[in-house]
Amino acid sequence: PASTTTATVPATPAAAPPAVLGGRPDVDRALAHVDALAVDIGIRPAGTAQELAAAEYIAGVLTRAGYDVTVEPFPIEERFDESTVLVGGRSVGATAFLDAPHTGTSGPLALGGIGRPAELAAIPAGAIVLIDRGTLTFADKVRNAQAADAAGVVIANNTSGVILGSLGGFVPTIPMLAITREDRTALAAAVGERVTLRPSAGTRPGTSHNVVARSGVTCRVILGAHYDSVPSGPGANDNASGTATMLELARAHRTDGLCAIAFGAEEIGLVGSRAYVTAHDQTAVRAMLNFDMTGKITDAELVGDATLVDRVLALLAAEGVDSPIRAGRFPANASSDHVSFVALGVPALTVHSGDDALIHTPEDDRANVDRASLQTMLEIGDIAVAGVLAAGR
Repeated sequence: PASTTTATVPATPAAAPPAVLGGRPDVDRALAHVDALAVDIGIRPAGTAQELAAAEYIAGVLTRAGYDVTVEPFPIEERFDESTVLVGGRSVGATAFLDAPHTGTSGPLALGGIGRPAELAAIPAGAIVLIDRGTLTFADKVRNAQAADAAGVVIANNTSGVILGSLGGFVPTIPMLAITREDRTALAAAVGERVTLRPSAGTRPGTSHNVVARSGVTCRVILGAHYDSVPSGPGANDNASGTATMLELARAHRTDGLCAIAFGAEEIGLVGSRAYVTAHDQTAVRAMLNFDMTGKITDAELVGDATLVDRVLALLAAEGVDSPIRAGRFPANASSDHVSFVALGVPALTVHSGDDALIHTPEDDRANVDRASLQTMLEIGDIAVAGVLAAGR
């Protein structure tokens, strides 16, 4: 695929709904924001033109809602992948395995099944072997190819989208690239032809942005959400849904002391929220409510500062809401932007609708956001924001 830093600038997203200040959060307005971010703009990796287009859209929405809005740039180490497979004068886009050597190599193309030793026994020494995804780990596939004297490996996906794989700490001695299921057909037709692998991936300096909206001079309560996506999908649930929820709650509850922040570069390590708390004094902040994945209820949770979690649950109970949400925690390999505030002693939590097997894949598209789920999460957020604001006055 093309580098995430040189992607085509997206079409202008559909106009946001006209600003109607106050009132209850509206799920259809929120869905319009999801459409603008995940459909009209689409994939929004940190540092790309698409991410910037999303920031500009969000800034416009919050400006029309009556906030004083600034778009704040911050530096990032931007990920890129410009890897290719060359065959017969054609170039096929590929993705690199970061643990594998990033050195080019060439050889005749051979088919290797799913990479079992018996399937690789007959390949010629020095071949570039095309191996299908499945059954064996990526590390075992390349380990077996090395033992068969292959010069390089191409892994073909067995589902839609790109492979973003890991070798689990194994470091091969031969280069290894991945291609899509669709490109496999064309490449497999070139068995016996000379193929060249050109891995090119890593990080380089780039810029992302936080959209900071203030009502009044001092932020006492902050609503947050990250608006970037991973490179492999349009991030409708993760996190166009959370951004849309935050925008609707900000519109409905604008009052002096309420601030709304859309964070960039969350997917590469919470970089945007860390940049924000470094640049701004947080001593006046009484609570931070972050919204990350609110479009598909599977196991809705509040994650973060235990006292604030209990307060929000008590607010829901006081309203007589039969809510599906409960106190929870993220798995060890997951986090969200509330932790940047918790680290400074600010009571902060993330509201999310639960685990979603489709996030970080091409299938995290508009169909992955459920209207009823988003409505429920908006209602939870509405009660939480109103209660936290009232306590902070």
